[in-house]
Amino acid sequence: MADKETCACPKCDCEVNQDQAVTAGGKTYCCDACASGHENGEKCQHEGCNCDA
Repeated sequence: MADKETCACPKCDCEVNQDQAVTAGGKTYCCDACASGHENGEKCQHEGCNCDA
């Protein structure tokens, strides 16, 4: 199995390291903001990513 995959957030292109992954609803995300669906308007926590779906 690959060590990395792409974040499940629709607007995020970040790669997810399985050791740092956040899982929600059976999907894998790169950070808590993406996993929560940016419910409070948080941006992706990774530098250079402008995801705020």
